[in-house]
Amino acid sequence: MEMTLTCAEESRAAEEKLAGTFKPADTFFLIECSLSEYGGWGGEAVKIAAKSGEFAPYLQRLQSVPRAKALFIRRPQSEARNFYVALTNQRRPRIYHAELSDYAELLTLETDSLTADARPRIAGRDMREVGELYIVCTNGRHDPCCAAYGTPVFKELVAQAGADRVWQTTHIGGHRMAATMIAFPQGIVYGHVDPGDAEAIVANHRAGYLLTHKYRGCGAYAGHQLSVEAHQAACAAEAALRERTRNYRIEDLRLDSVVDLDANNWRARFSDADGGVHSVDVNTSMSAPRQTSCGDAPKPMPRHEVALFSGK
Repeated sequence: MEMTLTCAEESRAAEEKLAGTFKPADTFFLIECSLSEYGGWGGEAVKIAAKSGEFAPYLQRLQSVPRAKALFIRRPQSEARNFYVALTNQRRPRIYHAELSDYAELLTLETDSLTADARPRIAGRDMREVGELYIVCTNGRHDPCCAAYGTPVFKELVAQAGADRVWQTTHIGGHRMAATMIAFPQGIVYGHVDPGDAEAIVANHRAGYLLTHKYRGCGAYAGHQLSVEAHQAACAAEAALRERTRNYRIEDLRLDSVVDLDANNWRARFSDADGGVHSVDVNTSMSAPRQTSCGDAPKPMPRHEVALFSGK
């Protein structure tokens, strides 16, 4: 009998390149809620809740913020209303926390305070800055791979980072790369994460480094508002350049520009901490058809081929 691979098994078997597979978001809103009113976390939890019911006006307001991504989070035995705002498109990315007395307080978020020079305010009070946070997609009703791979990673991250710094989350995109997760405040996105990777991810993140072999990309590049295609090409370029130059420290590279050379080719320029300038060419094409989600018909996906163009 022919065995059918899950989408995550297929992606791993094909050794799919991870870098350049995350869509940008300057601002992340993380809302603790099990969504009992909606029957729990469904396959399209955020989209459904944004259409009708209690959360519709709250999500619609948050999603009116340019280049924002709203996610629901949860953890076992927690029934609070924790709320986080992560500002990733900053020279110094930050993440802030508030505990809500009522979800209606989301309507009071002062969106004009979401800037580099201000502390976000909600319900008339300043939000509290926190040092680090990790979220892991475990939304099995969106794709079973998210629960199968994400839940063990969540448990191990709790063991490594502490229960107060780790959350389960609804779909963040790219479940075929499960387990997939984000490390804040920088918004570093990882894929194909296994429980054995948790210790290295936490230790490196706390020291200011990232793991290029699990790196899907980042939430945003400080000072840039790139198209999805340009952002993903830059992430692919960044991963290759970091491996070539051994600049694994997050602050060691800064994106200067991304130039659209033609329909499928990009040139990304980076500066390093020693004053060096590097150009990386990226060709984006489409892969052979593959599952993007378990049970869906296979379809081609963007893939990036990188050539280091110049630099020192």
